[in-house]
Amino acid sequence: MCDARIAERLKEELIIGEPGTITGLKIRAAFPAVFKRAYPALDPKTEMLPAVSLLRFHEIDALPLAFGADKHQRRRAVFGFSCLAKLRQMGPAEFGEFLKRPCEEASEELSTIDADEDVRDLLRVFSTTHFGFAMVENRHEEGGLITLADVLGLYDTGVIRSHLVVGDVASPIFSMPGKTRLKEVLREMYERAYRRVFISGSRVFVSDRAIITHVFSPAVLTRLARGSSDVLDTPLSAIERSEPRSVPVDTSLKQAASTLTAMRGQTLVCEKGVVTPWDVVMKPWRAKALGIRK
Repeated sequence: MCDARIAERLKEELIIGEPGTITGLKIRAAFPAVFKRAYPALDPKTEMLPAVSLLRFHEIDALPLAFGADKHQRRRAVFGFSCLAKLRQMGPAEFGEFLKRPCEEASEELSTIDADEDVRDLLRVFSTTHFGFAMVENRHEEGGLITLADVLGLYDTGVIRSHLVVGDVASPIFSMPGKTRLKEVLREMYERAYRRVFISGSRVFVSDRAIITHVFSPAVLTRLARGSSDVLDTPLSAIERSEPRSVPVDTSLKQAASTLTAMRGQTLVCEKGVVTPWDVVMKPWRAKALGIRK
């Protein structure tokens, strides 16, 4: 993906994106707003329904659990994806009970990193966990949640740069027929580690966030309470769909990052496939084609 000439040009201006390389750019300097941003911390005993409602209200993908007095305990968070993971293992009767359970039962470990560590260490955490989330800790202030969406903004400020284009990092489009039931859709999404599934023969896709919004909507919950519906029998075509923006294959990653940041759904398509924040940040980094300024 990155030939010798591209690598040489990067070396002239930037430090090449090898895992573990120290650039001297601290996380706190690269993301000054991270400690000023308010994310509600969930009480671990909060019931699942209000917890998921907060995820939906804030239109975010993860909510940390309150840490309590022990600052050294492993951090955990409720992820939209983790809620769906629990859901797909249940039947209609179990789902009603699940909504009343403490949200900590659907939480997953949230990786932590110190604010004085290097930005490259943050990317290493993302790469290792395959999650675009981490809790940044600070000795003097409350911690903050940092995501791949934050890293996208570093393209615009010139902190990170790559000579690759969207055609170099695009992933194959994953699609399923619109009549496919959610139970099968979720199974395939988890096995492939995809958060978006396109509807076969169309230009639209359904995201994991749209599935969560549907599953926990008042109308669906009312039907479930009456015992008249299995939410995972819903066909894919019944879920809210989004249309990605089409871009040329030679679109720069800086422009792709800017476009993704400004659009809901954060998904682009080109002739070679689909492009998401993970593709724009993590693929160049893993290919040693991402530079970070000192």
